[in-house]
Amino acid sequence: MEEIDNFWEEIKFEIGILGKTYGDIAERKVLVGSGNREGKILFIGDDPDLYQNEDLKVAPSSSGEFLIKLCDIEGIEPENYYITTLAKRDCKFSEFMDEEKEQLKELLNMQIALIKPKIIVALGAEVAENLLGRDVKLGEERGKILEWIGGIKLFITYDVNFVKKSRNEDGKKSRAALEFWNDLKILKQELDKIDG
Repeated sequence: MEEIDNFWEEIKFEIGILGKTYGDIAERKVLVGSGNREGKILFIGDDPDLYQNEDLKVAPSSSGEFLIKLCDIEGIEPENYYITTLAKRDCKFSEFMDEEKEQLKELLNMQIALIKPKIIVALGAEVAENLLGRDVKLGEERGKILEWIGGIKLFITYDVNFVKKSRNEDGKKSRAALEFWNDLKILKQELDKIDG
């Protein structure tokens, strides 16, 4: 266990030294992830509002609060998941230079190896593209479960902030919100299969 904790500390350290060459990224808070490090589900987004600390603390009315509430309603318990982002800082992945993006991908792979999730949920096309190494057509691939590396299932859905905005603008009948809700139902079915 101590060895695993050391790897987590190494990830934090490596993230902390990225972004020092330009802009204000170096001043941004390091946000490695939040939730159960042994969860069966790993949510990966590109939204710094998905969590505020490692204990699933979220800001009121944030995309993180929205995701956790929907998971609670669907019966996806907090002990079943961990949430992280591509940037692992209080910023977006696109704010990094290409070389640093590659380093962040390596750190994400290390994080995945430590968590050993059964299912990875890619929250948005950019996340899915980084995991698959190819273009992703969200309209065609959303809601599908793909086989990924090492027998891990990859589930592609919408970016949570996009869904939240869509729901705020169009109400509960928002197409994106309804489809995202349906995706969480599919995710719960997959989780139930794993739990047997």
